[in-house]
Amino acid sequence: MDSLTLLTNELGYPTTAAEMYTRFNTIKDHPDYKTLVITVDNEVAGMAGLHNGIYYEKNGRYLRIVAFVVKQSIRNKGIGKILITACENWAIEQGLTSIVLTSGNRDNRKDAHAFYQKMGYEIKSSGFVKQL
Repeated sequence: MDSLTLLTNELGYPTTAAEMYTRFNTIKDHPDYKTLVITVDNEVAGMAGLHNGIYYEKNGRYLRIVAFVVKQSIRNKGIGKILITACENWAIEQGLTSIVLTSGNRDNRKDAHAFYQKMGYEIKSSGFVKQL
């Protein structure tokens, strides 16, 4: 759980180990969620949090990548490519027709945006958030 906590913090979402434990215990048994973890030399190197969603606007289902992160100290070594390919393969196995992901519009996310575009993802929409 410490590795997932570290990665979530590196993604820009301050998280304690206790919070991550609570979140992950809810997510891990939910049938519409999948967590992929990649390791390098027996150490967690990256994580993708996936959600199998149902379209409102058309027939079918899609994959939403809810969280995607590679450990900062080992980025730009092909790990992200392996992880995103694993996400895509899981989507295909599930019969999903597309993949959606969101990434913050912060300066520190520019490299992530370039990576997603290099992997064939297009900028298609804007997201809006309101805290309640």
